[in-house]
Amino acid sequence: MLFHTATGYALRALAALPEDGSHCLSKDLAAQLDLPAPYLAKILQSLAQASLLESVRGPKGGFRLSRPAHRITVGEVVVAIEGPKSLDGCVMGFPVCSSEHPCPLHEAWTAVKSQVASSMTEATIRDLQLMDLRHMRQSEQRLRLKGLAHPH
Repeated sequence: MLFHTATGYALRALAALPEDGSHCLSKDLAAQLDLPAPYLAKILQSLAQASLLESVRGPKGGFRLSRPAHRITVGEVVVAIEGPKSLDGCVMGFPVCSSEHPCPLHEAWTAVKSQVASSMTEATIRDLQLMDLRHMRQSEQRLRLKGLAHPH
């Protein structure tokens, strides 16, 4: 796996947050996404510290996106959770790996890193939301075809 579990949870949580400006409690979001509540709460706090979320305490509080979903990139989330050097380092774990002293996978990993970095700066949370909607519709269609889903 390229990134930690926390990064996947962060992306799922951001994609699930409403865009209408309303706040969502971390425990409600955890229940909706079937994620561990204490772990998700820590992740959401990290995203708030990175200014990707706004956090409000109190009975009408919770978390909400700090800006529209189409203006938050996947790369920003990765940096907030993984750190700015998340793609640095040798894929094989060697302490010294560079163009001058490459590991056997150095050239291939450099190309992969470049493509991943480019994709992460282009993909937004809104893109994830749209992909999730398509996935849900496809799942419902498959269930309907199998006769397992009830029509709306």
